[in-house]
Amino acid sequence: MELRAVRGRPVITVDSGERLGEIQDVYIDPQQRRIALLRIRRTSGDINDVAFEDVHSIGADAVMLPSRDVLRLAGDHSQTFLDIDELVRLRVVTEQGEARGTVDDAEFDPASGALTALAISPTGIGGLLGRRQSVPIDQVRTIGRDTVVLTVPLAEETSSEEQGPAVSAEPQ
Repeated sequence: MELRAVRGRPVITVDSGERLGEIQDVYIDPQQRRIALLRIRRTSGDINDVAFEDVHSIGADAVMLPSRDVLRLAGDHSQTFLDIDELVRLRVVTEQGEARGTVDDAEFDPASGALTALAISPTGIGGLLGRRQSVPIDQVRTIGRDTVVLTVPLAEETSSEEQGPAVSAEPQ
């Protein structure tokens, strides 16, 4: 599931069927590479946080909470976590110092909250044309406050765009 798609999704309690509001933001723990908490804009206008481990489920149409009891007052998480907007603006470089683009989105496992891949908009014309490359999270060395560092250069095979057959670099 894509991280940015969660924003705006309704939040409903399982115990009463009450619609509490909608997801305003998602906070990522860059060290653990998982969703730490969800920020909810309540229908009353209040803002609350809920820890990911307190979420009952995240489905295609709604985020389900066991009850309203898991809601907490919204806090300042800017020193510990990255919100969606902070994550999607990060530059991406390899360990060799080669720029590869910027983070466009992230994919996660809705059951565990673990990040599974980062969607990268490449530098140059490919990024301007909306092409993205999916990088498995195990190829990400660091998710920092300013930059994402990849352990390996992006390969053409990781592209999520449909491309022609690979061309061998070896002479025939």
